[in-house]
Amino acid sequence: MALTLPSSGPYAPIGSKIRQGAQMAQKEMAANGVNMHLEIINTSAPDWLQKLKALPPSCTVVGGPLQAPNYAQARNAGVTAERALFTFLPSLEQGDEGTRAWRFFPSPQDQIDALIGFASDSLNIRSYGAFYPSDAYGARMTGLLEQSLYKRNMALQKASYNPADSTSWSTAVAPLINAKTPEGSSTPVPQTAFEALFLPDSWKNMEMLTTSLLYNGEDRLVLLGTTLWEQSLSGKTVTNAEKYTLAVFPAAWNQPQAPRTLQAPGTDFWNALGYDFVRFAVSMGLDSRLTTPQVTARAQRASKMIWGMAPISWDNAGVAHQKLFLFGVTANGMTPVDAEAFQQARARVLQQAALRMQGLPPVDATGAPITAPAAGAEATPAVQTGQPQPSTPIMSNTPRPSYKLSLPAAR
Repeated sequence: MALTLPSSGPYAPIGSKIRQGAQMAQKEMAANGVNMHLEIINTSAPDWLQKLKALPPSCTVVGGPLQAPNYAQARNAGVTAERALFTFLPSLEQGDEGTRAWRFFPSPQDQIDALIGFASDSLNIRSYGAFYPSDAYGARMTGLLEQSLYKRNMALQKASYNPADSTSWSTAVAPLINAKTPEGSSTPVPQTAFEALFLPDSWKNMEMLTTSLLYNGEDRLVLLGTTLWEQSLSGKTVTNAEKYTLAVFPAAWNQPQAPRTLQAPGTDFWNALGYDFVRFAVSMGLDSRLTTPQVTARAQRASKMIWGMAPISWDNAGVAHQKLFLFGVTANGMTPVDAEAFQQARARVLQQAALRMQGLPPVDATGAPITAPAAGAEATPAVQTGQPQPSTPIMSNTPRPSYKLSLPAAR
């Protein structure tokens, strides 16, 4: 088999990690009596296509390329008709996936599927909003979300903002929240008509975006992010992490669930990509370029393996679907989401929000009102003091769930 990876330029470090992961798999299989030849072709070299075409016909399965211009070169040179290309790209040219080549990489649609699957299937959410930057990425991701919701008979309320002018974001999001300020009060009460809000922007903008929501009185929404968050949160410290108790985002790498070979410190998604591809290619058992449906059928069978990254499957049209992991945000960065714990946290937030909007104090786990502590003292349930207590804001600035507000059950 062959890998087509850059050895120089800005993508060289990624290519190096994929190559290392592939060699880890090669070494592991050799120890188990499976010998295979791995040819690595440098796509940074001007003659890389000639070298790829010169490989023997039995070198049928090719991993990569990693960059879209290289794929276009291979396609135009007829390589896709000679070998089975499993590209490391989030998407292929229109109509190519499953016909000319295959994808061995998460797509934007995979991210959307993971988010909707969690919100609708685990949380029973049926109403969505999107607040997105008016750039190509924000518009594309929001469009995919809208199309996917439409297929489920769910609508999307959306608003965009100028990513270059953060001072305008509070005004831009206001129509989505539609807050009302009661007479005699200065606190806006949100009238949000959805429960989950899609934020397809980088993590560096989340502090200002959630502040813009809070300015309009909204801190109850489930926040849905994208894989853009992963790089900023992996192994990093997060300030004001309580603001993101109900924020989730997808990613293709979850090291604690990976095979032992990938447990070494410093191993990441790119190593897992190379590791998985080599084992997958061996499982396909190709020694010639079969017909496209036959290659897809082989891929479907090979996908039953134990994966290092999030597992990929192929439908009968040859389109890949990667079942991404979901992560939440903590003070220490990112952590896998536990659906049951998330549901409990969301219920607590909605309960406290319902109380707050009626001017009532927040309650503790037993349902007793929590008093505002004096300086240096711990919060005390009001029932212990015997004195009426003023209402206090809940859990600082926490972006969380929605308009379904319920009071605690009477005791």
